[in-house]
Amino acid sequence: MTNQRVLLTGGTGKLGQRVARELVKEGLRVRVLTRQLPSHPDPAYEWAQGDYVSGAGLADAFRNIDTVVHTAHDPQRPKRDLAGVARLHSYSLAAGARHFIQVGIVGAARVPGFGYYAAKVQAEAMLAESGLPFSIFRAAQFHPFVAGLLSSLERGPLVVVPVGTLQPVDIGEVAAALAQHALRGQPGVEEWVGPQVLTLEHLARQHLRASKKSKPVKALNLPLPVFKAIAGGALTDAQAARGRKTFETWLAETQPA
Repeated sequence: MTNQRVLLTGGTGKLGQRVARELVKEGLRVRVLTRQLPSHPDPAYEWAQGDYVSGAGLADAFRNIDTVVHTAHDPQRPKRDLAGVARLHSYSLAAGARHFIQVGIVGAARVPGFGYYAAKVQAEAMLAESGLPFSIFRAAQFHPFVAGLLSSLERGPLVVVPVGTLQPVDIGEVAAALAQHALRGQPGVEEWVGPQVLTLEHLARQHLRASKKSKPVKALNLPLPVFKAIAGGALTDAQAARGRKTFETWLAETQPA
């Protein structure tokens, strides 16, 4: 069913841009929902100016839509974002969408005390109760996110990281897998993680080495529930589909010579 039209939220974001390219490559028609139209919109896509939180422009955006791929998110305002998710469900039902795909985070339900992750879990629950044909696609933390987190911890002479493990994954591999997920159009949950489960201490040492820095690294057991969950491997999944590009390989490709 390659003639289907996909409405893609977050299509100008880091994941969404790549998903849009992959969907078009597979022959799907992609309509990108964006609050602000680009000055030079790519003719490979249809463009719809609108806001899923306020509802502005959604009536036109949802016209003749078969599938909705919801990659947009607002980590800073999760409650506001959830109101937008509910609005997307309402418009999808009215438009007769045949498939709604919610993008989530591997292990989010196992990490307490973090509002953004809690909102991701709640969005999945809302979708299950929406009456829409749906599926859920979850990914582990992207390589750039992990690198940014580590950079923020490397400002002092000693790099202190929480005890715990992550399974960072390549964003391009996730985008390709998400496009195939949309193409299949099947219900259920699919998860994608990176090829290696690594401690934050090990990841920090890799990041320092790639950045040509030499600093001591110390891992601490932190008492907050979120860190206890990460220490227990909550954000990893041995059963999920795995990408191939390691964090170390990604660092080698992205660090200046």
